[in-house]
Amino acid sequence: MTADAGADRGESAETARPRPASGRSGSGRPRDGRIDAAVIAATRELLLETGYPGLTLSAVAVRAGTTTAAIYRRWSGKTQLVHEAVLSAEPIPAPDESGDARSAIRALVEAVRAIFDRPEVRVALPGLIADTVADPDLHARMITRLSGNLTAFDTRVGREHREGDHLPVLVEAVAGAVIFRILVRRDAALDEAWVDELTELLTGGRPADPPPDAAGRR
Repeated sequence: MTADAGADRGESAETARPRPASGRSGSGRPRDGRIDAAVIAATRELLLETGYPGLTLSAVAVRAGTTTAAIYRRWSGKTQLVHEAVLSAEPIPAPDESGDARSAIRALVEAVRAIFDRPEVRVALPGLIADTVADPDLHARMITRLSGNLTAFDTRVGREHREGDHLPVLVEAVAGAVIFRILVRRDAALDEAWVDELTELLTGGRPADPPPDAAGRR
């Protein structure tokens, strides 16, 4: 079966396709970064036009000016492509260590909001979660990518990991609140009032610590 045929049949078997090592094509040649960027941009655009269920790799290839074969040399299929297109791989910096615990938790809420509060993420998230959970390998990659975004907060928020967990429970709680809100209502506001409310809930109404004096005491 051709790559185009697989795409037109809904990419149901996409996640079974292996992905070559990053930076190399299937034949061992260096990958063309322009194709990668064009495919990622086309994926984001088409998600907003067709939604996640209607997205096909053949449509992405046409929009990006490439072929489905070129896409399959870079990504295992639709799920992995969308996952990488909508979730940034860049770590989010934690706030200054001199800040108080309440400020750190608010910064965490704002960081998680920044990851998920984008139109293409909101559109893709329900279908992406369903397809990712069904594929253990892709699920592990997605969780690793998310935890990598928030590594800087691990010690800053003062919470340890449970054994076998990728993220502290506090980070899980914040991410879970954002994801659930989007799943329940795609257009639900994640505004400053929501950030304030969630921060208040997580800190138990604790006020911000007073600024340190000249000796560093609070």
